[in-house]
Parts: sequence; structure tokens; C-alpha cells
Amino acid sequence: MDKIARVTPLLPPNTPTSTLTAPPPQSALFAWLARPAGLRWRQGLVCLLALAALTVSILLTPARSAAADKEKLSAADIFARSQAVNPGNDQQSKLTLIISDADGNTRKAIIKRYWKNYHGKDNVEAKVLLFHEYPPESRGTAFMVWTYTPASGLPPDQWLYLPILRKVTKLPVQAEENIQGSDLRGSDMDPRPVGVDRHTLVREENIGTQRYYVVESEPVKPEKGYAYSKVVRWISADNFLIDKVDYFGLDGRLLKKQTISWSQVGDAWVWRKVVIANVQTGSKTTLNLSDVQVNQGLNDARFTERTMQRGAEALR
Repeated sequence: MDKIARVTPLLPPNTPTSTLTAPPPQSALFAWLARPAGLRWRQGLVCLLALAALTVSILLTPARSAAADKEKLSAADIFARSQAVNPGNDQQSKLTLIISDADGNTRKAIIKRYWKNYHGKDNVEAKVLLFHEYPPESRGTAFMVWTYTPASGLPPDQWLYLPILRKVTKLPVQAEENIQGSDLRGSDMDPRPVGVDRHTLVREENIGTQRYYVVESEPVKPEKGYAYSKVVRWISADNFLIDKVDYFGLDGRLLKKQTISWSQVGDAWVWRKVVIANVQTGSKTTLNLSDVQVNQGLNDARFTERTMQRGAEALR
């Protein structure tokens, strides 16, 4: 059962791109990648790294039946429900990422993704394993990330496998950055604690037959690394899915727009398509998810350095 966001179409040139293209350097790794060799291969790898932050949250989507018509919900209540997560216990899927700049230049990456929810066991929140399948020159490159509960205070652990080196490298902890060529950040996809923002119910709005809560969220206090002065979300009154997001830069100007289409797999909601358009640069990122399987009983042995070296073919 698909749920497609019913929102006004986004028109380039001013379209946000989300988390999958921007900042180059992830420290020493990116310094190495900057050496003059294999530009297309490096771009593919950067896309893969970008997807790391993205995939942890790709599944984060609320799916609660809304008896909200009979309730008087505050803006904070609505936001909290939108952050409720029902992604299942594990997922595997194929991600197709298309990144376009304002001049119409386009890049494509295809990623195989495996994800498992650990529900906070031993402070582990989730594990994600990514295999690059396209472009051909980056095929076999693998990336793995383990994320931890907020209460643990632990940063994510990240590993990278490069076929050309035949070696798994654990990456150093890095501050969040945009990913090469895009305006997408990992935090754009992650659930956000309710208490770090002031939430205002701006209005209720009908788009077609769908009713939305339009909730504006502003940081309670300056937050290092947080790139927005406010974020406005269109949250469905039926099931609290977020169908549309506007991001405002620290200068107060509209920076980018995001629309989301959802699919329901069993009792879990997952992204089907995400489009981010940067209204200031004209760039655009489109992420499509396919071959989604939920609750397949993925075992812990899948999320290891050994699996990264063996490759996705060994998991079929």
C-alpha cells in the first residue's frame, strides 16, 4: 500500500537536495580521495558515505492511526508522534540515488542496504551495511555504521572497505558535514528529540483530500552543527507521516524543500521516494527505494568486517 505525499510539485531551479551530495572531506579519507585519480570512482564512494548517515534514518517513520480528530494535540504532541518509529526489526532494500546540479549535470549511484534495529540492546540502536553496486568502478565498496542510543553518549562507529586496497578501515569520528555536491545532511533524516526545539502549530491545511498539521520548529538554544534557524513540517493528521519539509538557513531564508512518498510494508512504513530541492542553488537529489523486505531475520553475523570483505553476493 503506497502513500504518496500530496503536495505542490517542486520546480527546479530552486530545489533542496537533502543529505546525499554535499560535503567532500571526511578527514583523512577524503584527503586521500582528493588525489588526482579516478574522479568518477571517488564521486561514487562519496555517495556511498553520504548514504551511511541517510540509511540509519531512512526507516524512521511514524505509522500510528490518528484519532487526533477527537484529541486536542499540542504542537509538541504532533511532532512527537511524527518522530515515532515503526520500521520493523530489520530491512533490506536497493537505493537508487540521482543527483543533479543547476546546470543539469547528473550522477547516479545504486546501493544495496541491510539494516537491523537493536532496540537499545547493549546501547546499540541500529546497524547498517551498504554495498555499492553502481557505478561499476566503485562496485564492491562497502560501508558499515553502528549507531548508539542517545543516553549512551557514544558517537557512531563507521567502517569502510575499499576493494582496491582489500582492507577494512575504521573511520575516525567526524563532525557532521554536507555531502559532496548536495544540501543533504544526515540530521535531516534522523529523528529529532522533541525537547530541543520550540514547536508551534502554525495552521491546519488541506491539500487535496488530505489534512495536515503544519508545525514550525525552532531550536531552543544555539546548537553546534545544526544548520537551520527553523524547520517547517507538513504532518498528516491521519497517520502523522511527514510528507513535506521546508528548511530555513541560519540567515532566516528558505534553503531547501523536501517531499516524501511512503510505502507500507506489513505494519511498517518506509520511504519509497524522497526529493530534495535547493531553492538557492537549483540542485536536486532524488532517492528511490525498491526491493524492500522487512523482518527477514537478519543475523548479527551480517554486520561484520568479514561480511564487508566478502561482498553482497555472499549474502544472497
